[in-house]
Amino acid sequence: MAAKAACRVLVLGGSKGGCGRSTIARNLMVAASLADIKVVGADLDRQGTFLRWSERREVARQKLPQIVTAEVFGAEVGDWRSILDRVKGYQLAIVDTAPGVEHDMTPMLELCSRASLVLVPTSPSGDDLESVAPWFKTLTEAGANAEFVLNRANRRTRSYAAARTTLLRYGAVAPVEIPQLEEIMTPFKTGLSAVDYENSKAADAMNDLWLHVRRAVKL
Repeated sequence: MAAKAACRVLVLGGSKGGCGRSTIARNLMVAASLADIKVVGADLDRQGTFLRWSERREVARQKLPQIVTAEVFGAEVGDWRSILDRVKGYQLAIVDTAPGVEHDMTPMLELCSRASLVLVPTSPSGDDLESVAPWFKTLTEAGANAEFVLNRANRRTRSYAAARTTLLRYGAVAPVEIPQLEEIMTPFKTGLSAVDYENSKAADAMNDLWLHVRRAVKL
């Protein structure tokens, strides 16, 4: 496997839509920027959710100049080499991928195998677990450093414990899960993130995940 790029690359990858990739990507991006990390985002999804959020954030900064910038560019997974070249001047690149990774499996695995870390979000639902498990196995067989992260989780439910047990059979699970909270999703339309709001459970969860990611990628 090729050597890791000097810029740490974090890939948010999963085989299903709606698993939380874009939500986690934008919150981690803000958390990294607030920690004085030079960070850039890459949106590989043609729907452009991550990219549109970044554009809305620039508009929001006209009224709220105190919020940190969030530079995101659009790209295609087939151009993974140019993506890695483009992010060399940054400390961290956060890559939001498209659902249905099996359609671009070869370039996706090339990108993920060169990433510092691949986070695979999943809810505790049986459908999501059934979808992400084979993808995670493919990732690890390709040499990617990957972890599951439970999204929309509720520790008080049986499904949470069962999901965590199931995921651990396949590989590592991030020690921080993202709870099901409305305030995680709400800021998207205004270009903000949960991390922009202090003293909230949503911000605490995302900041905790950022601290874990920061250690994992050695930043």
